[in-house]
This record gives sequence, C-alpha cells and structure tokens, in this order.
Amino acid sequence: MTLPEHWAAPEDFAALFQYFWHRDFPVDQRATAAKRADWTIHIGVVVRNIADLMGLKARFESGGRTDAVLRSWEGDEIAVEWEWGGVRGNELDKLRDPRNVWKRGKDAPKQLKYAVLITYSQTQHVDKAYEHVKERWEKAPWPLLLILIDFRKSRKFSSGREFKNINISVFDSSGRRDLRAAPAFPWNVEDSCWANKPSE
Repeated sequence: MTLPEHWAAPEDFAALFQYFWHRDFPVDQRATAAKRADWTIHIGVVVRNIADLMGLKARFESGGRTDAVLRSWEGDEIAVEWEWGGVRGNELDKLRDPRNVWKRGKDAPKQLKYAVLITYSQTQHVDKAYEHVKERWEKAPWPLLLILIDFRKSRKFSSGREFKNINISVFDSSGRRDLRAAPAFPWNVEDSCWANKPSE
C-alpha cells in the first residue's frame, strides 16, 4: 500500500522543521559557543524527529548518496541535504539525481515526493541564493523544499553567524512558492515561551 498522496507534504516538513529547529536550540542569549559541528548535529536531530512524526525512517549517509533519506516501507520518499556553506555546492545535483533514489521492487517508480535542502546565506545575498536555486532546479524530476537560514556575520557567536530568519520555499515546475518565514532565534519569536527571560 502506497503512502497517501498528501501525507508528509512539504508544508508538513516546513512546520515540523520550524518547531524542532527552535526546540533544544544549541545556544541561548548567554551561552553562544555552538560551532559548525553543533549545528550539523542539531540539523540531524531535527531531521530524525521529523521522520519519526511522519512515520518514516531516517537513514543517514545512506550509500554515500545524500546526508539523509526519509524512507517508507516502499523506499525513499524524501531526500535531505544540509550544507553550512550555502547553495553553491553539489547538494542540488545530488538531490535531483534519480539514480540516488531507492525503491522496493524493480517495477516501482524511482521518484521522491520531494527533496529538501537546508542551508545558510548572508542576509544580503538571499535573493542571489534564490536565483541560483531556481536556475539549478529547473526541470528537476520532483519539487525542492528549500530551508534557507539567513545570517549576519558576528563575533558574538562562536559560529561567526548571527542567525536572522528561517525562510522556507518550494521550487517546482511553476517556480518558487514561499511557505513561511520565522525568526531563527527562538527568543525572537514573539510571545513564545522562549521569548521570556529566565527568572533570576
């Protein structure tokens, strides 16, 4: 039995990502020492939690193909890459390559529901990042969910980055569709429990 068509849609992944990104956040307003490896691990935990709530299994570095695949009983459903360095690496090529998709049974179509790229861009270069993705994703075999966290350079954080926003869009045959944007730092989410300063 195949997964329902609207199960685990890009909108679902986007909502879960935003929630899990803020939960167990590696830094706070006082402890700012998370480095690149901490953020990589944080994304891995986020992806595993999303897979769990979608009823899928997360397989990391599966066959050297992508950072993670979210797999149902029938095979790969969602391929995920995350890249600290931005959109200009080879991640988009890996995500759009049908040879990287595993399906159970030789007659099963080798299609993903969609691919996900989680990456970063300096705030002033977000539009250039979008243009690059649009150009590279043209005629891709499935949609792309782009999660782009923009930042400004800052010495306040060990990573050298002060995150600003989580920008989430879908790229498909009709172009780019923006799904949601939210503050990247939990304590900047108005009226949330994270926004309240701890009592002294």
